[in-house]
Amino acid sequence: MSVRKPQIFVSHSQHDRDIRASFDTIFARTGVKSVCMEFEKVTLPAWQEIKDVINASETVFLLLGPKIRKSIYTQNWIAFEVGLSCALGKRVWVFEQMHSKIDFPIPYLTDYLLYSLDDNIHFNYVKAIIEGYEESVNSLHSKRKIPEGLLTVCRHCHLEFSMHQTIGAYYCPSCRQPSWHREKYG
Repeated sequence: MSVRKPQIFVSHSQHDRDIRASFDTIFARTGVKSVCMEFEKVTLPAWQEIKDVINASETVFLLLGPKIRKSIYTQNWIAFEVGLSCALGKRVWVFEQMHSKIDFPIPYLTDYLLYSLDDNIHFNYVKAIIEGYEESVNSLHSKRKIPEGLLTVCRHCHLEFSMHQTIGAYYCPSCRQPSWHREKYG
């Protein structure tokens, strides 16, 4: 039986190099490969290869950084990747730096984590998420240990997603309206 290295598709702006470098450091300490298409030689049409890579990935990470709006080209590709992930039934994790308010709504996501690049607790939490996708790829009997957040619903757009930290106020990653943590009950 051949062993397949699991992969996670990483959607991001190539201009947010510090964010990408931090996540590369975390991926390097796991057995999971990160796939970022701007560094790959893409066969044409590009959308087909991106679709194939996302389909082969365990999940999708969106690194929402301050330079995401720098290029309309980048914005369109990120929107395509998120929409495709939704159509393929993939979880989409949105990672956004603490205390940032990036005006780029993400209409579909399943998981949301506000983090600090300098916080070891956040570093280890992201590492645990990545390692969770490594767990059962090559074994039929092991169960994934992906951290589960609190099921949350935005009071404005009513999007349900898992919030992966306990904070009061935040900007909803979907509608970008100020909100506060409100766990969904029942």
